Amino acid sequence: MPVAEQDTGESVRFATAALLLELSRADFEVDKVEHAIIVDMLRSTFHLNEENLQELIELASQATDEANDVFQFTQLVNTHYSHDDKIQLTENLWLVAYADGRIDKYEEQFVRKVSGLLHVAHSDFIKAKMRAKQHQG
Repeated sequence: MPVAEQDTGESVRFATAALLLELSRADFEVDKVEHAIIVDMLRSTFHLNEENLQELIELASQATDEANDVFQFTQLVNTHYSHDDKIQLTENLWLVAYADGRIDKYEEQFVRKVSGLLHVAHSDFIKAKMRAKQHQG
């Protein structure tokens, strides 16, 4: 794989992990179930081994600690994700938000903000939310 493609793949994985981790912090509670879902999503989506997965989570966590907003992450996703990938990411965000059995107002606000920055249509945003709710229930 050319270096540019490898860098792009790493950037997309990084941005996705950062957005999922930032959502898990939106309600100001660290939830083990949410974290486990994020780890499983990243492992299965990007086919990472445990070492690479832990490194990605550590780097993304550090970046979200230092970031002032999520724009840098959504900009990477907008550059490299297809429309369908953005909808899937929105659904994954909803799945994390529903992990503890309820949607906190800050979680909903976060998913709404990110989906807007990703240019996901409101109808797709709602459909993703409903699919995630059905999956959870």
